[in-house]
Amino acid sequence: MKIPFVNSFLSLPAMIFLALLSTAAVGGAGSVAAPYEIGTWEGFRPAAITYTFDDNLPNQYTIAVPMFHVAGFKMTLFTVVNSWVGTFTWSQAQTAASYGDEIASHTVTHPVLSGLSPAQQTNELANSQAAINANVTNQSCVTLAYPNCVEGSEAVTAAYYIAARGCSGQLVPSTPANFLNISSFVCGSLGSIQTPAQFNSQADSAATSKAWCVYLIHALEGDNGYSPLPSTTLQASVNYMSTNQNKFWVETFGNVVRYIQERNASSVAETATSNNSITIQVTNNLNNLIYDYPITLRRPVPANWPAVAVSQNNQRVTAKLVTVNSTNYVMFDVVPQRREYRPLEDGSAVWPQQSGADDSGQPELSSEWADGCDLHRLFLDRFGELVADSKQHVGRHFYRRDGGHFPSLPILPSAVVAIALQRFKSEK
Repeated sequence: MKIPFVNSFLSLPAMIFLALLSTAAVGGAGSVAAPYEIGTWEGFRPAAITYTFDDNLPNQYTIAVPMFHVAGFKMTLFTVVNSWVGTFTWSQAQTAASYGDEIASHTVTHPVLSGLSPAQQTNELANSQAAINANVTNQSCVTLAYPNCVEGSEAVTAAYYIAARGCSGQLVPSTPANFLNISSFVCGSLGSIQTPAQFNSQADSAATSKAWCVYLIHALEGDNGYSPLPSTTLQASVNYMSTNQNKFWVETFGNVVRYIQERNASSVAETATSNNSITIQVTNNLNNLIYDYPITLRRPVPANWPAVAVSQNNQRVTAKLVTVNSTNYVMFDVVPQRREYRPLEDGSAVWPQQSGADDSGQPELSSEWADGCDLHRLFLDRFGELVADSKQHVGRHFYRRDGGHFPSLPILPSAVVAIALQRFKSEK
């Protein structure tokens, strides 16, 4: 693959690289070297929230899936593969999965697992997983919801799933005591969560205790299912999440489990530092085929670093500056134990908080060709306007150092200019 030759309008005297490298896996719990921190939850938010839906009822797909998609949230649909109510189809499940929703197992026939032999339980768990994987092609089925919230054999469950959900009506601590019986709150007319206020109260309690709140929903509106919940109540809860995204991380059941396991198993250590560069390793002993969800790291911004950029494994990593107790941090998401890292030849920058900006700092304006996983110090004493040459370099952004004008291109205030290029040419 060739990277195009780009002429820069701004010379950069120096750049720094913070490359996230992969080494041999470490065993047991991870260790995080100071001054790095891993967020308890994604983005260092106070709480994780998961909406789970059981029994593949019609309105889950006609009402809830579009509702969450519009809000930009993801949910988990625990699916009974041979006991369909109404008009459920695998095509609906595939569409939901294309939005990022998790299609997970609720067994083949919805039996009480504790009343089955180990061989019968194996058939229920293995065959439901196989059916989902055969019909939903862009994800793997790795989690289970126990029918009627009755746990079966943990040994059988552990052979096929990384986690399973029950419904004991408790908040889940940041590290569950038992991943094979994670609690949830039953919602709807027969559950403990029936009103928007009750939804919000449990979410707020999770934020206070830095916990994980899992909601269990069955029927919506006129579905012929258990414990119906008005769609207006669900919409009100989703709206509350939308207006408090700095407080709540809404994600699928499986991805929250992945995050917890990766957070607890990962080690972070610096391997090289200089005035202009930092190299770190982020590793763990987990199976990369399953555990591939990014975890959030942060570290204080070194003194005299006016800008920072991060990339990993040929892809730019979103990074932003945040202020916590008067300390400026660079915060970014990375997937541990990735392979084939190389230094970043160019990348985007995030800038310190400007007057009038929100807590996350200035908007980040990205470049598309970041190699490796690198953090840059960019020395930008002078810069003009941001321009984009859409004809020759689609998605590439660069500056005129002299502030000269380009016809028909927008002029942005210098406070939000956050990208610089240097001249480079390389081949792979």
